[in-house]
Amino acid sequence: MVNEDNIDDASDPEEDDNVVTYDSDTEYHREIESDSSSRSSSPDQQHASTSNIAVIARSGREYTTAPQMQVRRIFQKFITPEIVNIIVHHTNEEASIRNLKLTNTEELYTFIGILILMGANNDSELPIDDLWGKVLGKNIYTATMSRIRFGELLSLIRFDDKQTRTERRKQDKFCPIREVFYKIDELFVKYYIPSTHLTIDEMLSLFRGRCPFKVFMKDKPGKYGILIRMLSDAHTRYILKMEVYAGKDERPAEERSAKAVVRRLVKPLEGTGRNVTTDRYYTSIELAEELYNDDKLTLAGTLKSNRKHIPEELKKTQGRELYSSRFLFTDPKTGKAPVTLVSYITRLKPTKNLLLLSTQHNDIKVDESTEKKKTGVNLYYNETKGGIDSIDQMTRHHSVKRGLKVLVYFSP
Repeated sequence: MVNEDNIDDASDPEEDDNVVTYDSDTEYHREIESDSSSRSSSPDQQHASTSNIAVIARSGREYTTAPQMQVRRIFQKFITPEIVNIIVHHTNEEASIRNLKLTNTEELYTFIGILILMGANNDSELPIDDLWGKVLGKNIYTATMSRIRFGELLSLIRFDDKQTRTERRKQDKFCPIREVFYKIDELFVKYYIPSTHLTIDEMLSLFRGRCPFKVFMKDKPGKYGILIRMLSDAHTRYILKMEVYAGKDERPAEERSAKAVVRRLVKPLEGTGRNVTTDRYYTSIELAEELYNDDKLTLAGTLKSNRKHIPEELKKTQGRELYSSRFLFTDPKTGKAPVTLVSYITRLKPTKNLLLLSTQHNDIKVDESTEKKKTGVNLYYNETKGGIDSIDQMTRHHSVKRGLKVLVYFSP
């Protein structure tokens, strides 16, 4: 790491014989700023520009005394040129059919940037006429792309070969976007090292238009949408892997099960010793044992009472006090994974208990400092279960979705 306090000393030729600084009366001195810019700038800026000289090492490498603006290209790590070229190719196929102007990678990056900026500014629900209007319009949009061109690209954009889509759709309802979607998905885990606490849950991306795999979930806000199952970092809310539910297909039932979904999502991180938190839809004793033995991962989550291998003794609630807990542990003589089961009474009249499972915890720890006396498994689950919920909230508040019904006036 560079110590900024020593920068001036390092540029002094008396302190470092490997660097040569040339005075302004020699032929090697170069003014970085032009004279015209210096004359038009303020006195402070003129002083900065005149002191901005080249420093040349004996190897010939040049430096400047003025700091340069650095550009972080994280965006292109996920929306790579390869992905953009695929979109450009198929978008231009549609543009050729409709006799509209072809696009290129630079314009498409600009288009995607505008969509993301609209989501960040909560402008996605506002009409395009207002965003490009003289009264309520924003300069960032009007200076970047014309309103008509933005509308054209929004209606033209394609992610696959439209000519072969009908045949491919017979086997894969998600085929119009599958290639691009999973190319992006593969990059999430590549550029990020997650914490030891992971979460698997599902998010409903709200959508009420025509879609062959649109689902209805009465317990989710918005009710209708596209179901996306996710693996995320429980603390930073970073998405690591996604899988879209595209309706029933011809795969065997075992590959479509909740256990199979979890195994596919955690595959990039198998063998790393991390913990995965799941809710009652995904959690099972069989899954916990397979993750522990095969993938070297632990599991914590809530359980449905009808799961196999749960003793009736753990389900009984009669005669138990409110906020009391019961523990059961796998007998080490069986040679199976060390599964801890917990039954926690959450309510009386009627009595209701919460079943939890963990292969990370192996004790009867209870928090006696609070009235509810929650177990260590319960406290850990509450701390790590909300990763996907936060992602869902952020995507709703900063959605980049924009309908096509506003584009009726963009006919060629």
